[in-house]
Amino acid sequence: MLWFCNRVTAPPRFVGIHCDQRPDAYQLVVLYPDGSEEAERFEDPTELLDAAKKLGKDLSSLGWEPCPTASTVTRRES
Repeated sequence: MLWFCNRVTAPPRFVGIHCDQRPDAYQLVVLYPDGSEEAERFEDPTELLDAAKKLGKDLSSLGWEPCPTASTVTRRES
C-alpha cells in the first residue's frame, strides 16, 4: 500500500494505492479520501505496474505527494 497526501487542504487528505499481484488477480485498488474505492483488473503484471506509476505521476502533478512517514504494508492472506 502506498499513501499519498495533500497538505494544501485542511485537514490533510490521503489517497491509498494498493497493487495486488497475485497471479490470478492483477488489480490496482485506489482508496479515496471520502472512503470510496475504485479497482481495475489487468491481464499482465507489467500493465498493472505501468498503471500504478502513471497514477503516481498524475497525483504528483495535482499536488499530491507520497506520505513521508508512510511505510509499505504487505497484505496478508487470510
